[in-house]
Amino acid sequence: MNEQARILYDQLRALEKRAEAACRTTGRPYSRRETEQALRAAPYHVKLSGQRISDWLPDDPDAAQTPSTASGEKVWALVRLWSQWAGEEPRERYWRTLLDRAQPAQSPRATHSSPGRPVGIFTDPFALEVHKAIDAESARGEALPVLPAYITRAHDARLHAIVREAVDGLSRVVMLVGGSSTGKTRACWEALKLLPDDWRLWHPIDPSRPEAALADMRAIGPRTIVWLNEAQHYLLTLSSDIGERVAAGLRELLRDPSRGPVLVLGTIWPEYWAVLTASPDPGDQTREDLHAQARTLMAGHQLSVPSAFTVQNDIDALRAAAAADPRLAYAVERAEEGQITQYLAGGPALLEHYHTAPDAARALIDVAVDARRLGLGPSLPAVLLEAAAGGYLTDSQWDLLPDHWFEEALAYAVRPVRGARGALTRVRSRHGGTSPVSPRFRLADYLEQHGSRERAMVSPPAVLWSASSEHMPVSDRADLAEKAAQRGLRRISYDLYRSLAIDGDTDAMDAVVDLLSAMGRCEEALAWRCYAAEAGHVVDVLAIADSLSGFRGCTEEALFWYRLLASEGKTDALPSLVRLLADMGRTDEAVAWNREAAKAGVAVTPRELAEQAAVEGRSEDALTWYRCMTEHGDGTALRGIVAMLVRLGRDEEALALLQERVRPDDLTAVAETGWLLAELGRPEEALVWFQRSAEGGDRFAYRAVARMSAKMGRTDEAHLWYRRAADEAGDPFALEEARQLDRLYQDDTGKAPAGSTQTGYSFMVSDVSLLLATEHSASVHLDRTGFWLDHDDFARTLRSLVLEGRGGGVFSLLGRATGEWSVEQIMSLIREHRLVDQALRWCWSRGAAGSSEGDWWGSAYRLLSADGRQDEAERLQRYGWNPDGSIAYGWEAPPPESVFRRKASATHGANVTATVPAPREGCGPVPWSSLRRLAKYVKNSLGV
Repeated sequence: MNEQARILYDQLRALEKRAEAACRTTGRPYSRRETEQALRAAPYHVKLSGQRISDWLPDDPDAAQTPSTASGEKVWALVRLWSQWAGEEPRERYWRTLLDRAQPAQSPRATHSSPGRPVGIFTDPFALEVHKAIDAESARGEALPVLPAYITRAHDARLHAIVREAVDGLSRVVMLVGGSSTGKTRACWEALKLLPDDWRLWHPIDPSRPEAALADMRAIGPRTIVWLNEAQHYLLTLSSDIGERVAAGLRELLRDPSRGPVLVLGTIWPEYWAVLTASPDPGDQTREDLHAQARTLMAGHQLSVPSAFTVQNDIDALRAAAAADPRLAYAVERAEEGQITQYLAGGPALLEHYHTAPDAARALIDVAVDARRLGLGPSLPAVLLEAAAGGYLTDSQWDLLPDHWFEEALAYAVRPVRGARGALTRVRSRHGGTSPVSPRFRLADYLEQHGSRERAMVSPPAVLWSASSEHMPVSDRADLAEKAAQRGLRRISYDLYRSLAIDGDTDAMDAVVDLLSAMGRCEEALAWRCYAAEAGHVVDVLAIADSLSGFRGCTEEALFWYRLLASEGKTDALPSLVRLLADMGRTDEAVAWNREAAKAGVAVTPRELAEQAAVEGRSEDALTWYRCMTEHGDGTALRGIVAMLVRLGRDEEALALLQERVRPDDLTAVAETGWLLAELGRPEEALVWFQRSAEGGDRFAYRAVARMSAKMGRTDEAHLWYRRAADEAGDPFALEEARQLDRLYQDDTGKAPAGSTQTGYSFMVSDVSLLLATEHSASVHLDRTGFWLDHDDFARTLRSLVLEGRGGGVFSLLGRATGEWSVEQIMSLIREHRLVDQALRWCWSRGAAGSSEGDWWGSAYRLLSADGRQDEAERLQRYGWNPDGSIAYGWEAPPPESVFRRKASATHGANVTATVPAPREGCGPVPWSSLRRLAKYVKNSLGV
């Protein structure tokens, strides 16, 4: 062992000792067997046996085997793993330098004066021009190797045989011939693994490839690989004879036994191979043989690389590897005609092609990406791309476009990339089919996937919606209108539905009515219902009544319609009748009608009506409905009754009812008795009830006992219960709250230090990450720990996120929070920290992305209302957003005029004397003629 090898040995042994000590401190088992298993897993994926580690690092340094440079990646993985365990940050250059210096002196047959570097040093495939592969996420979140798994095919077997011949002492040359991105360079990279550590690799590239090759050719020594990726750059130099001189130098190198063995590894496209190996016409004595040296060098040494996976055994091996590598799985699923390698390599090239595209070409690609996000296509007409592109360019970019900008941009977008399709591909008919009048184009799958992620929070401009409506098939408009509505673009959605409705689409008529009703524009919704009826569309009278119930001042008319329908046997009107009466505060009538509904099997659950009344502050009505629940044997109504009694100030009555009816096995009611006693200022009794609930198995009562004990000054007892809450109940917040209690009493006065209550309270980072998502998370789970958050936990955690600058975690709850207190906590926190505008932008961006994870439009409305911006809230509710995120101003939505409507207007105001009863066909929808008679009957009855 030389001196440098001993330094490497000592450094590795010291690192191992630090890692072992750290593992023992944290209780983690340590052994070289554990190390071996950890290296096999992500993110290392290295096979290094414990025995090999022991060979490198035995107890006796004189017996150590120095790792070779070919083992560089394994040594580096070992260093990274042990450094992680030791809590250190490794320096890659330092460790690789140690490994290089530790190598034994080179034999005279391969000295360092020879061009190139030891083959083991080459650990980065991209440095040797292997194409990068597409990105994909591992299902388990593990880091993937830099290259996908390699599938060995027939050409690999021949290549490996040639490499072994070179290792055995025979100089060899091989040229892998294949189209772009067929896997030629990757095959050469995989073949390097067969070479011993004493081989060198020479990759001449500077100042130019042929010049670099000529400059050092004569210095090449034995056991050297000459790496000629894209060999045409070295051999095909039409403006000079330098390529021929390189070929001559390589021929001389290969036949010089004193400099062998050497291995010339090259890759080349078929068209360049054909040019370099073509024999001159023997009859043309005047034409110079430009490539005689190159032809002689390469003749008989070609190795064809197939452009696709066509052999069944290769396909089976590919599918097996794809099960463990999502990049391969994606390529198997999407690549056309077995062109797996082209698809893998084409993705990154496409992204580069996209990101470096001229403004107009990028605009066309962005139009296609957004169109696919909206569900249009997959084939998109050129007129759509051209019409919408302007919305993706600034004014100055648009003004500077040349006259033929569209043709030039389209030519760039359709240009093939690395043997694969370009960003856009022309869709052509086959077998004599008729091509569409306007050419159609399809977006590359990989670019569609990437673009959809990159533009997920970008709202498509208004021009795309209008161009899509004009140039895409009518069958796409309904889906497009629905997507616009999901994004809060109500005007765009309405215009799309309206165009369909005018053409007689009855589903679109219903959609217009639903859209306007959701916006609170019930008068226009009813007008559209009448338009539908006049057009011969069958109308549901119950839907008319539902619309009327939403009109201000029209509840009595709606009530009469509901009663009329109920009397005619339309039992599905009963729930709406009950709900309307309940909303009007006519609780006794609602109860009576609900009994009738129960006989028909369509009763409204009293809980629904009770909770609605409670939310609206109608406590007496809520109390009535909760008591109705008890009539139906619902034992959970007790808590609602108690809550309403407390709200009405009848605390003692509530307490007496609880103590009288609570069951020992109803732990929640037992705990609520404790809370009520605490509110009434009877802590000793409250503590008894909390303890009873906790001892009965209520996990949430443990902390209640601790808090009550702390309020009573029994800190030791409080600490005991906090500990039990953590150990027995699994409460993730108990210990932090106990630490808060300690800080509270550190002041001699017994008062909490400044800032130690809510504003200074902060959960540990691990707790916060379990409770709420960050700005980049797709979903939020408040009960992810398996432990419900109480009011204080929720509020403090939200505050912690805001103070940490993670407001997005709070905003992400806006569309999902349930319960009056949670919504109020979120709103108050956002207002307190002046985050309303930021939160509104968040809601709009989620809506613009079409996110179905929450009600972002409704959340924005609540934010504006809570902030006192009623005019904006009203505008948002009635008119929606614009594509740029601003709130739309007023727009009207009247149905088209009809002959019937004009005649009705001419005779408006005439006295109606005839009373025609409603038809008796039963529960089905009725046509407009019957609806007119119903309308007259209703108006006469109400005296309108």
